[in-house]
Amino acid sequence: MSFDRAFDAFLSSPPTIKELTGHVDASTNWYIIGTMLDLDQKRLRSIEALAGHTDTHKMIEMFNLWLTTTPTASRRQVLDVLRIRVVGENTLADEYEKHLKELHETIYMSPSTEAVSILQRNIESLNEALVSPVQVSQLLYCKRCISEATLDEMERIDQRRSLDDKKTTLLTAMQETVSSDYRKLKDIATVLSDVEQTRDIANEIMTKYEETIPQEDDSTVVQPQEVVGGNEDRASDILRNNYSALSQSITEPVRVAKWLHEEVNLISDEDLSCVMSTSRAVLLKAVRDAVHSNYKHLELFVTVLRKFSETTHIGDTIFEEYRKHFCYYDDDVEESECYLSSRSTSNPESSSFVDREIDKHGDHKILFPHYMKKKFQVMRMKFGSTFFQVRRIFARMKSVNIDEVKDLISDWFSDLKPQLSDKKTINDVLNVLKRKCSIINLHPLENLASELNIEEAEPIIKLYKEKAKDFCMSISVSLCLGEELQAVATSSCLLCETVVFIFNWDPDEHTLQDINDVLLELEPLNRFKYHLQIDKVDLVDNDQSVVDLFKQTQTSLTSGDIDDLNKEIKAKDQEIENFKAIIREKEMKSDTEVMDLQYTLKDKEEKMTAVIKKYEFVQQQLNAKDDEVNALTSELASVKELSESQLQQIEKLKLRLEESHKIIDEKDSEFDSMQKKTDEDK
Repeated sequence: MSFDRAFDAFLSSPPTIKELTGHVDASTNWYIIGTMLDLDQKRLRSIEALAGHTDTHKMIEMFNLWLTTTPTASRRQVLDVLRIRVVGENTLADEYEKHLKELHETIYMSPSTEAVSILQRNIESLNEALVSPVQVSQLLYCKRCISEATLDEMERIDQRRSLDDKKTTLLTAMQETVSSDYRKLKDIATVLSDVEQTRDIANEIMTKYEETIPQEDDSTVVQPQEVVGGNEDRASDILRNNYSALSQSITEPVRVAKWLHEEVNLISDEDLSCVMSTSRAVLLKAVRDAVHSNYKHLELFVTVLRKFSETTHIGDTIFEEYRKHFCYYDDDVEESECYLSSRSTSNPESSSFVDREIDKHGDHKILFPHYMKKKFQVMRMKFGSTFFQVRRIFARMKSVNIDEVKDLISDWFSDLKPQLSDKKTINDVLNVLKRKCSIINLHPLENLASELNIEEAEPIIKLYKEKAKDFCMSISVSLCLGEELQAVATSSCLLCETVVFIFNWDPDEHTLQDINDVLLELEPLNRFKYHLQIDKVDLVDNDQSVVDLFKQTQTSLTSGDIDDLNKEIKAKDQEIENFKAIIREKEMKSDTEVMDLQYTLKDKEEKMTAVIKKYEFVQQQLNAKDDEVNALTSELASVKELSESQLQQIEKLKLRLEESHKIIDEKDSEFDSMQKKTDEDK
């Protein structure tokens, strides 16, 4: 409250009789003044009839009567009456008002000073009661009762700083806040009332605040204004609005930190290490820093919050604020954001956490099988052939003006202008335009043919567009995207769910780009905004690791995977045939050699059994969803029959080995007999 407003309130309060006697000496006009103050005339005449009293005594009696009979008596009324023309005491009124201002200055305490005084009187009690100063600082930060610099100081990990040091930092910051804006004391008391250890102190502060600071003044509290600044400032302010809820709801900071580090790359290795050894304060500090650097990091943070039941509602709240400030709406998303990064997950230790979390929170992994490689190669060749045919048609058009074509393409794609500047032939120009096309998008080439009225190219392009459409549909069906992504979706607005495409092969850069282009066109992905992350998985020669991978991805295997395993079993079959030949050659060798062969054959049998287990697992994964599955089942049965046949051959080999062993024993016995006979003859 300003001094002028405070003085105005001071004039509205009743004066004391001592004050009036000493500074309003209007004894000669006391009766008129009493009349103008609406005192009862009968009682005024009684005062006037008092014998032996001076006019000063009668004036005092009049003022006493006024103060005791007028509840609304005020200093302002006295000043107004003195200045009435019939009274004519203007000079006296001015002198009285001057005295009142001087008096007010000596007793006036600004609301800011009063608020600071209230807080200071409770500082010692707060110092004893605060057991979690960092948590309280996070709550105060949300209410804008401390600065971000103070919060940084509170959340900073420093073994040299004691709990008392943190308390001192926080209490000092609170006093500075109240000194600059006394109304913040009420917000501070509200925060402290939410903490059990400080609730009683908060109630006392609130009581004193309401007693000392007029309520009409409190109503003028300025509400937080919309942040003026860049996107990072806006996003940081949204995060700040929800900081209190985050500090109380994140019950598993280590798991949240691992998600932020391993899935969305939002925090560094160092931050992750600090969170694992300390608390959620470091986690929240790392998130604040990330949002300060790029406002879109807030989207990624929301994605992770929605992975945990205790923070899902906070993620939704943040997202709603984010949409409001950045005009982000699901139906405004023109295309998915795809991040196709490579990351080896062949090391089980490096991927164990991610696999566990994905299994627990959603079916986010989708196998991108090896046979897809051939499909994309075929589609890429069809794209090249189509472009080649259309290029030949353009080359035959003698009337085409190269410069006009270059100008047209530059108008469409200004970034291609420098690359077109030195091109002299239509073939060279089309090769530049080709960079704006993809295996499922020939629109730039189609538009150019239309602009130049090259009708011969239209049916070729139209046919390819139909093939591209069918290709996208086949990819979506093969990946089972409809079923997979239906399981990922939630009832609330999705922001950036992570879908991990797992490769058991290594796509080259061009194929990876083709995959990216196709995924962007797939309807199941376009309904939401997804971050797509491609992992390259090295399949090791271990049947259990293969089983684990398929269990984690929960994906139906198809013909491409059968082909791979079929090659493997044929290789094992060839190895067995080779060992048969070796055994035939070694039948007459020593017992030791035969034993070596037996152990080697046993090892091959075990590997063969592992391959068969893989086939049995494949059979379990297959389901009767279409004709292709029936064909695969038939193929699998044939493979199993082949495997059983090979096992029978192995059994026969074992019998031959036993027979060979018997033959060797017989020959050894025969040799011993002959040797013995020879010795006897000697």
